[in-house]
Amino acid sequence: MTGVPVLPELRPTSSLLATHGLADADEQPFEHNGFSGAMLTRLVRNDGASFVVKRTSMANDWIMRATEDHACREAMLAASAIDLGTDVRSPAIGAARDGDVYALLMHDISAHLLPPGVIDEAQCSSIIAGMARLHSSAAPADALPYCDASKRLTLLTRDTARIAQAYGAPVARDLVEGWTLFDQHASPRAVEIITALSRDPAPLLRALDRLPPAFLHGDLKLDNIGLDSDGRLWLIDWSMTLVAPAAIELGWFMAINSRRLPVSLDDVMDQYAAAAAVPDEHRARHDGLSVLCGLLLRGWRKALDAEDGQPDELHWWCERAEAAAPFLS
Repeated sequence: MTGVPVLPELRPTSSLLATHGLADADEQPFEHNGFSGAMLTRLVRNDGASFVVKRTSMANDWIMRATEDHACREAMLAASAIDLGTDVRSPAIGAARDGDVYALLMHDISAHLLPPGVIDEAQCSSIIAGMARLHSSAAPADALPYCDASKRLTLLTRDTARIAQAYGAPVARDLVEGWTLFDQHASPRAVEIITALSRDPAPLLRALDRLPPAFLHGDLKLDNIGLDSDGRLWLIDWSMTLVAPAAIELGWFMAINSRRLPVSLDDVMDQYAAAAAVPDEHRARHDGLSVLCGLLLRGWRKALDAEDGQPDELHWWCERAEAAAPFLS
């Protein structure tokens, strides 16, 4: 990314809504599974079309604060009207700003979002293939305020938990408890690796730099993914989009979604490597760094599961993290 950022000028929310025939539409609360602190409402236009407005600011969104998102990258991405191609779509159709509060206007894609529980193998394959297609697309607009890879990788560490605590985010308690349990349930070598990276991710970033960069969504949890009848992938919540090696995205995808996937994590890595045509000479590094990224971001959750009597997955992550450690040197 080069050049001095020239970000889009954002108009007031009232103007954006009026442009789309929503000036007189009533806003109703919209339930969602996000944990950043953003507020969502639903509006229905006179013709029956349904829309969602997402409002957020540094004052209420701890992830914006933790990732130093001063320009609201999600709003900038929406205002830039980027073309993601025909197979991967964003429902965003515009953005606005009222003082320190940013607003994102989106088509309501509730009907396409994945239901709770384990997805089926066809859905899993479609998502992995769509992720690979997204990563193969050109990154839009040098001027966009992409998330810093270091901030993304350390979002859920012990230190960042303090930011979540300051905002009253419920996840803060799980982070604190989970990382304490990680020290007890993870292998000593995995604890050593992940503790060091949480304090200083530079070795991981250097190792990642040896892989090609890609355009990443930044938060590919299944709650942010929809599939329509034409097989298109709809992605919401682009608040942490970045340009970085795909191992960051794949690691997070596996770690956040593992309990809802119908195949093993090894199978996920195999499917992604085939869909993305990961070169043989990069495969071991790509897989190993994906594991390190996933465990750094989600080791706390795996430890909570181990405490609840489900230690197998944590053991999987620890074994592979230890095997990947040489890539950090």
